[in-house]
Amino acid sequence: MSLTGNENETPLPASVFNHSYLVLAILVLLSIGASVVFYQNSLMFQDESGTRWTPVVFLIGLCVSLLIFGMTHRDASARYALHRRTLDLISAQKENQLLLEAEQASRIAAERANEAKNEFLALVSHELKTPLNAIAGWNRILKTKGLSDETRETAVEKIDKNLRLQAAIVEELLNFSDIMSSGFTTIGKNVNIREVFESAVSTVSVAAFQKGVSLVNENILDGEQVLGDPERLKLAIVNILSNAVKFTPTGGTVTAEAYRSDDRVKCVISDDGLGIPPEFLPHVFEQYRQSDRPATRRYGGLGLGLTIADHIVKVHNGTIEAESGGVGGGAKFTISLPVRK
Repeated sequence: MSLTGNENETPLPASVFNHSYLVLAILVLLSIGASVVFYQNSLMFQDESGTRWTPVVFLIGLCVSLLIFGMTHRDASARYALHRRTLDLISAQKENQLLLEAEQASRIAAERANEAKNEFLALVSHELKTPLNAIAGWNRILKTKGLSDETRETAVEKIDKNLRLQAAIVEELLNFSDIMSSGFTTIGKNVNIREVFESAVSTVSVAAFQKGVSLVNENILDGEQVLGDPERLKLAIVNILSNAVKFTPTGGTVTAEAYRSDDRVKCVISDDGLGIPPEFLPHVFEQYRQSDRPATRRYGGLGLGLTIADHIVKVHNGTIEAESGGVGGGAKFTISLPVRK
């Protein structure tokens, strides 16, 4: 009989061995005691037949002790193995539950992503169809006989405006496809971030002026350089600025700051516009995601600008953060890039 149980079972802990051997020690002591008592009582007989049986009594006691010890040890081994199997089953059940919860969470995330993508495709279709309908409508008006010069001029202006809107949508889609799908890497060249920032502000200033939004430029950089692609970095800043102008009502203010903080360059764009709902703030950089605010659809756009900016900044080993005081509390976006040493 193996005293350690089945070789395939989990080894017994020291406490089980100690208990078993304690039982064996007690039984051996009892056997010795019984043998001594038998030997002392056998001296009362006239012959020595009683003393000759003393070893036999001891051996019988020892065998009984070993038998009881073996039974005790085997019972303890069985109980311990059952306990281990129970713990393994409980652990496996917990793991299965965790796997089930993870699978359910993944399925829900996949369904939400698919739903968001479907909504995005519907949005793209709507955004492309709207200017096309306007262009087609004004084109039919231009073909009308006896059209006044004023109406003709208005039609040309509307067609030109909607063409520019559609071109902007197509350009945004191309930028998104190029940056998110092609897996571009930064060009290893020194970039004067002050010049990039000034160029980005200048690009957006026309749109801000046309809308009646004040664009304040507070660029206090002085020749700091970062490693990367100047055109991509400009696109990231332009996207953030354009987003701020779009969601700032007429008469509002957009502030563009650029400064150095330790070994980082900070570009901070803040506005006093519509703000971002707290529940949407964690998802503001996700692709195919837009806030459910009515203003989002009223102002149009595909909502890809922030996603593109976030990807560009991260490829340049930078970070971008969004803050907002909630609906009506404005928004602030902070781009942080490492300074080239």
